[in-house]
Amino acid sequence: MTHVFVCDSCGCTVTDTSTKGVHVCACGEEMRWDLRGNASGQGDYHHTSDSLAFHPDDIPEHRKLFPGVEVTPEGQPQFTSVKQQERYAERSAGCYKKRQRIKYKGKRIA
Repeated sequence: MTHVFVCDSCGCTVTDTSTKGVHVCACGEEMRWDLRGNASGQGDYHHTSDSLAFHPDDIPEHRKLFPGVEVTPEGQPQFTSVKQQERYAERSAGCYKKRQRIKYKGKRIA
C-alpha cells in the first residue's frame, strides 16, 4: 500500500510504502501522514482486516448481513472507507471508536 506524507510548512508531498519512522521534508520540517488519500489524491481507501476475520464457512451468512462489504476467500472483510470499517466493527463486534486526543506541535487540539 502506498502512503502520502505532507509537509504543512511548504506543502511538499512524499509517497512511501512505509508508515514507520519520521518523514522529514527537504525544508527540515516533520511531515504528517495524509490519511485522506493516496498518491493520486483520489482518496482511495482499501483495507483488509485480519482482526475482524471470520471462518470461511460463514461467508454466505456474512454476505446476507453485510452486502456492501466484500470478503476474501479466507474470511477477511475488505473495506473501501474508514466510515464503512467503523460501522462494520460496531455492528459485527460491538466495537466503538473512542475519540482520540491529538497533539499538534506540542499543543492538544482535540
